[in-house]
Amino acid sequence: MSRTEPVTLTNMCMIKKRNKILVLNRTDPIWPGLTFPGGHVEAYESFNDSVIREVKEETGLDITKPKLVGIKQFYDRNDQRYLVFFYIATHFTGKIKESNEGKLNWMTQDELKHHQLAYNFDHDLPVFFNSSISEHMLDGKRDELF
Repeated sequence: MSRTEPVTLTNMCMIKKRNKILVLNRTDPIWPGLTFPGGHVEAYESFNDSVIREVKEETGLDITKPKLVGIKQFYDRNDQRYLVFFYIATHFTGKIKESNEGKLNWMTQDELKHHQLAYNFDHDLPVFFNSSISEHMLDGKRDELF
């Protein structure tokens, strides 16, 4: 039995400013709807550096001290594990600059729940908002929070 497997590594970051959260309305036809900025971890890049880079690319903001709050895992179309490291950032500088990923808006947590979210993103949100939950597992047979 092999102890290694192919894995895709990604991140997502909830950026908070007082009672508002920066959301991205993704235009990607594969995963459209509201979510948080993020993307892939590049080879030899730390998870921390990758989330800082991705937030900069998608929002124009420079975040500092992103805090890892949880993880999501699922299996992609090729039946390979896909990991998403969830971060929260409250320290940032710069001006919002939209990218080709989609439009950016500040919303409250309540406002977020009343908009069209990306597929299954509503199941990710408890990991960001409830400190006793740190993992979302989605594998076709189950959709569980731990």
